[in-house]
Amino acid sequence: MFCIAAFIVLAVCGIFSAAWRPMARKAWHCVARRLTFRPCDINFSEEVKGKLLGRIILDHPTLARFLDRWIDAFAWVFVGLSLWSLVAVALAGLNLFIYDTCNPQHPENCSLSGEACSVATTDPGFWKSLGETVSLIPSRLRTWKPEEYTGPDNSWYHPWNPAKPTALEIVDPGCHACADLFGNIRKAGFEDRYNLTYIAYPIPQANSWNGYKFIHSYLITTYLEAMKQVTPARPTSNIAPDWRLLERIFTGVNASGGKWQEVFDLALTTDQARAALDGFCADFGYSAEQRARVVQLAGSPQVAAKIREHRAIVEQRIHTIRIPTILFNGRRYDRVIAPDHLK
Repeated sequence: MFCIAAFIVLAVCGIFSAAWRPMARKAWHCVARRLTFRPCDINFSEEVKGKLLGRIILDHPTLARFLDRWIDAFAWVFVGLSLWSLVAVALAGLNLFIYDTCNPQHPENCSLSGEACSVATTDPGFWKSLGETVSLIPSRLRTWKPEEYTGPDNSWYHPWNPAKPTALEIVDPGCHACADLFGNIRKAGFEDRYNLTYIAYPIPQANSWNGYKFIHSYLITTYLEAMKQVTPARPTSNIAPDWRLLERIFTGVNASGGKWQEVFDLALTTDQARAALDGFCADFGYSAEQRARVVQLAGSPQVAAKIREHRAIVEQRIHTIRIPTILFNGRRYDRVIAPDHLK
């Protein structure tokens, strides 16, 4: 083990100084013998120990004797830590390749991460995380087809056009990164060049009082699903009403100048949130009777079942662990994309 530790150190030193390269070559020869289950060259070990201890034995004889006695044990620890570091760096690199972040559970802790909201709520542990990441390498290399995850109940920003390619977003109404991606989509005119649709996915969080990461995400999602089923009596735009609700949440401001998403996330009670959503419905052209119907549908078992169906798509088929996720042009992105990349 000593020759392996020596090779690691000498190889690094040899990168910066040619004086260490002959010793590094000798160390590699010793490592090669070890890998083929042959004994290491004793002369090499003694040569390295002599060079190391000879520098300190005159000034610090006690330290030299201590190192001579325990140097093999230190070599085992050093090689073990080096291997562990190598595996950790490899895992971080794989995570960056698969998830666009070196730390999927806490992307904010990775300076290389794109902006996103984490879906994972628990740390699976090092080895389980490594296994999950390796298992998803094929999904990173595959060609993603948004059409595989859409159906008759999907809502399109503009009426579906067979001449346009399809793009699919996975968003949480309470996620700030989802709002930023939506803003970039509008800046790039992406929604005009693609058949753009979405899956609303309120991020679950077991330790919150209502089971979700953002307090009103599930409520807003129920309204999104309900509004798909009710056409406004007096529509005030040619954009689908559920898309108008997403747009209002992601980009709108209230009378006081506060961003609606932040107001929903931080300031509103459940009754206040329902009142705000009812006001939005009125703005979009729903009559009083239709607004009552939207409320009824939002609380129905049918809408709850549809949200569970969408959650299964996100978690079991797409395997999203951070959002926004967007699929287009055969690629998948789990982060906010700059407007230039969307053009």
